[in-house]
Amino acid sequence: MYIHNSLWNARAFDQPNPTPHMKLLYPLCLGLTLAANPALAAFEAYKITDPAHSVKLDGVVDDAVWGKAAARGGFFESQPADKIAAKVNTEVRIAYDAKYMYVAVKAFDPKPHEIRAPFGRRDKISGDQDFIGLFIDPGASRQAAQIIYFNPRGAFTDGNFTNTNGEDVSPDFDFSIATARFDGGWSAELRIPFTSISYVAGQSAPWNLLVMRNMTRDTRYKMWSGQVTRSSACLLCFSEPINGLAGLPTGLNWSATPQLVMRRGTDTVAGAPRQNNSDIALSLDVKIKPDSATVIDATINPDFSQIELDAPQLSGNTRFGLFVQEKRPFFLEGSDMFQTPFRAISTRTMSDPAWGARYTRRDAGRDLTVLTTRDAGGGLVQLPNAYHTDFAAQDFASQATVARANFKRGKLSLGVTGTDRTLFDERGYNRVLGPDFTWQRSDEERVRGQLLLSATTAQPDAAGKLVKGARTTGHAGVLEWSREEEKWGAWASVEEVSDGFRADNGFFSQVGYRLYVTEFSAKLGKRGPLNDLNLYFHSERKADTLGAAIVEDTTIGAWMKGPRDIEFNIRLKPKNKMRVKQHGELFETAQVWARIDASPGRTLARVSAELELGDQIDIEGARLGRGGLAMLYARLRPFEWLEFEPTYSATWVDGRGALVDGRRLYTEQALQLKGIYHIGARDTVRMILQRARTKRDPSLYANPVEGESSRGTTSFVYGHTATLGRAAYVGVTLSKGETPGHAPRRQQNELFVKLSWQI
Repeated sequence: MYIHNSLWNARAFDQPNPTPHMKLLYPLCLGLTLAANPALAAFEAYKITDPAHSVKLDGVVDDAVWGKAAARGGFFESQPADKIAAKVNTEVRIAYDAKYMYVAVKAFDPKPHEIRAPFGRRDKISGDQDFIGLFIDPGASRQAAQIIYFNPRGAFTDGNFTNTNGEDVSPDFDFSIATARFDGGWSAELRIPFTSISYVAGQSAPWNLLVMRNMTRDTRYKMWSGQVTRSSACLLCFSEPINGLAGLPTGLNWSATPQLVMRRGTDTVAGAPRQNNSDIALSLDVKIKPDSATVIDATINPDFSQIELDAPQLSGNTRFGLFVQEKRPFFLEGSDMFQTPFRAISTRTMSDPAWGARYTRRDAGRDLTVLTTRDAGGGLVQLPNAYHTDFAAQDFASQATVARANFKRGKLSLGVTGTDRTLFDERGYNRVLGPDFTWQRSDEERVRGQLLLSATTAQPDAAGKLVKGARTTGHAGVLEWSREEEKWGAWASVEEVSDGFRADNGFFSQVGYRLYVTEFSAKLGKRGPLNDLNLYFHSERKADTLGAAIVEDTTIGAWMKGPRDIEFNIRLKPKNKMRVKQHGELFETAQVWARIDASPGRTLARVSAELELGDQIDIEGARLGRGGLAMLYARLRPFEWLEFEPTYSATWVDGRGALVDGRRLYTEQALQLKGIYHIGARDTVRMILQRARTKRDPSLYANPVEGESSRGTTSFVYGHTATLGRAAYVGVTLSKGETPGHAPRRQQNELFVKLSWQI
């Protein structure tokens, strides 16, 4: 990845700056022109035929090429107002040659001194800053797109987007970006290799593009190149064709990325000698593109150590397994294809692959991906049921294979998912297969569903170890309907997962239930200082296979949005019911929940707070208490090159009843403090401090429980990213944990160096 920034070298725009009155009239006039001439809504790509007229990537839109490329403006605002012409002008130009597509953007701003342009790491663009978003749909399906968001500093986020599942910023693409300032705003130039985009070179349908502009000032402004409205359930339906792209390249491309990881560490357990360990590992990732639509990935002896730590989660008072996001590079190619109504595929279940291979193809009519790895194990296998999640040790090697195909036919897409986990040493298998569909009936209405069938012979024995046993089968099915209108929205879902269903390559923390959900919202629009006010009603019932209620939930709430990007959401749950074990008591609870998010300014860029109070269930004691849940988060930028992100979460339960009334049964707290110092666009120093603590009073429990446990991690990492695939990291991680009476104090320290260089 190459990033050039001439941000503070302000240069005059090549046209006279408009007067304040013209700045307001121009987008309105252009919006009316586009409405009267729909053909003008398309983007026009200029083909560079003279090598002497190339694009100098400096962020300043003054090359001769841009004088010949058509400027596309006429943006529309969807926030804070909806369905009106944007109040500021944005221009987009597109050009291309035999190797690259170039995009130039000019973002006019009547108050350029208020532009928010902090440094940022990859995939950390957020709504509290100025940025441009590109949604590139080379298949012209209006269902999926590659995304690139970038701010005036050159910081960026990339990934994929689908109408049904939103954005996935896990995948990384190769492209170059440069940004600059001019007297009336900021500008950017992007150079995107065609090898970074999956497309069919000879397809007749033009590519589609949607451009979004975000500005956060007194409030948050969102503007689009298409007439996006808040009542739509199909964002990409507002993308427009890119005319003029022809003769695009195809043919063989490849890259190889060796990686070297060196570690040295210590492991100290109280009462035992200290263990020293060190190793040096060399791995290889290979990427081959036999044509413009196909990617083949392979990895040998990969190192899957994570540079970024998983955030601590409150887990002490929960019955079910917790989902963890995938962050390992090999699994990210085509990861958006795995997103279906159920989490049928979760690559985090592949704990320690010795090697892996993947085939991915995208074209106008279908998407296909197949991934297989030899997993050495070492993790956990979820064994879910209706009331909790059990686990089995992954003390085995296995072959894990997942596949997904999606066929697109206009507003209808049909998919099929298949997974197989075969344990070595004849210890059985788990297999899942089933279809799914999405029907975008209109811009406002969507129907989707999925059916999965499983077969399993890898069964837990009396000790909880997976061995070959009797074949069991199961099913999982879901059907969802949603509709978004200007004045109202509605959503309904029915879901059933049988007792015998299991997906060892997916994420199912609960099975053996039937769930019905309905939700309705009344959109009241602007009310006084509020830009939006919605009232909503939510109802759901989840029952086990015998018909006994697990959850009965009735919620009324209000959501509102105001200045400073403030969002406030409050929910009242006056009389809900929950059962925590089979044949157990059905507890009645009453709770109030609220959350507020805001972007106050440059220094306090983002703040979030969440609070739940009322009846809480003590899962370990299977009894009703009083308590709550609290969460605080902030993003602080005292300088544009320095940021801090503190997060604090806590949950607690106090007893109810004669013997425990008012006494604290359970407390859990988790703290994360993240600090990032940006030395430049390519170099950062990152610090993460994590602490978590769980505490119970054993005297208040009938069964033996852990009285107190604590864990903590401190991590320092210096990272240098030259380009995609060429990076260096040096870091130290210090971890400790202790559960008095159950697990002795343990201290683990590690120093590591990780190098990768793409050939």
